[in-house]
Amino acid sequence: MTEASAPGAYMRAEIFEQPDALRRLTERAGDALAPVAHRARECPFAVLAARGSSDNASIYGKYLLEGRARIPTALAAPSLYTLYGAPPRLAGGLVIGVSQSGAAADVIAVLEEGRRQGAVTLAITNTAESAITHAAEHVLLLNAGPERALAATKTVTGQFAAYAWLVAEMTGDEQLKRQLRRLPDHVSDVLALEPAIARLDQAFLQAERVVVIGRGYAYGAAHELALKLKETCFIGAHAYSAADFLHGPLAMIEPGYPVIALLTHDETLEMTVEVVRRVLGRGGRVLCLATQPAVAALAALDARPELTTLSLGRPPSLLSPIAFIVAGQLLALHLSVKLGHNPDVSRGITKVTVTK
Repeated sequence: MTEASAPGAYMRAEIFEQPDALRRLTERAGDALAPVAHRARECPFAVLAARGSSDNASIYGKYLLEGRARIPTALAAPSLYTLYGAPPRLAGGLVIGVSQSGAAADVIAVLEEGRRQGAVTLAITNTAESAITHAAEHVLLLNAGPERALAATKTVTGQFAAYAWLVAEMTGDEQLKRQLRRLPDHVSDVLALEPAIARLDQAFLQAERVVVIGRGYAYGAAHELALKLKETCFIGAHAYSAADFLHGPLAMIEPGYPVIALLTHDETLEMTVEVVRRVLGRGGRVLCLATQPAVAALAALDARPELTTLSLGRPPSLLSPIAFIVAGQLLALHLSVKLGHNPDVSRGITKVTVTK
């Protein structure tokens, strides 16, 4: 078997293309988003339509739009548009549709309805001249290059960054723009950790289920990491907010149960560390993916073999979800191959899924 056809070869190559893909996005995102950002400042609400990994990016977008631009934001229910014929009132709002392929019929339907009602519409996609680009008034092309692996990688981090760029333009946040320009370097720092990440999978080799914990801005990243484990390793991975996890799901934890916790240095850190403490107290195994400033918060926990911590460097807290995603991509890649799978092709699903 040649290197090009080795299991996971495409996925790994595309994971490592992310710094360059983010640099290309940086070069054009500001100019492309400035017109829609100018109009969006006056919108009283926003609606985000997406599926799969794009939906996980939109969870992040919801937090950004509400937390930074202070615009109430909802994730769309596309079935209301395509099946029930009962779309909500969108006039005057901001409607964003996100699709890597640009072929998601239900996402396109939300954009078309928003445009018909007079909403400000934006399509975010990696595919020029795709159907979604004709459905919206404004378009941001990720320019990430083609993805051949089944699991989306560089388009996902591009979508996360696109939402951050939009909010930076809407709010005039020059510090966030500077941080976004340095984002490719932070991603490169995570990629340099590949040898260490490849050794992290022992607790998951026999696991049929895994919990991924993230809160606040990291919540979308938790969902994306869980999705990567599902589609490449066929593990029943479930994402929870640290707060939600304490409202019942904690009861699942038994000795040896694997948990991945995403820790960043913001207001969510204390509660996420508390979840880690509670999981360890029930005999669970925890892998903490943490920014370097957040690692210190784990010092209050007793050292034990069930706790593994990997520092991902010092990305800004608001952009740390992108670092978590890249680390999760590498973890899923190496675990999938060790389990005897090929994450480039997966099973039972195709690269482009069109639902209505």
